[in-house]
Amino acid sequence: MGNLRNLIGKQIRMIRKQRGLSQEKLGELAQLKNSYIGDVERGARNISLDSLEKIITALETDLGTFFKFSEIDISSNDVDKQESLEVHTQFLQDRTNDEIKLIHKITRDILNGM
Repeated sequence: MGNLRNLIGKQIRMIRKQRGLSQEKLGELAQLKNSYIGDVERGARNISLDSLEKIITALETDLGTFFKFSEIDISSNDVDKQESLEVHTQFLQDRTNDEIKLIHKITRDILNGM
């Protein structure tokens, strides 16, 4: 599940930066070592549910907001193709068939115009 680990790490980093927190400050608030925070953000470490709960609480966010992976900046260079596809798949899962067809048509029209 390396991709999920990477998505969670990127989500933590994105929300941490939005809150103006350093890794050190987040570690302090979550009562975790800042080196652990860095490893989790890079996807280099498997995070426990207990630690994830501490981080989400320290980030002053809720589970619904945290797990909205579609908010990850998929234009950044450190997100690979597979992760981008997973983000888009998650985004499309809650859409109706008509919405998905429309999104597909718009995407095809954009790509054909390039």
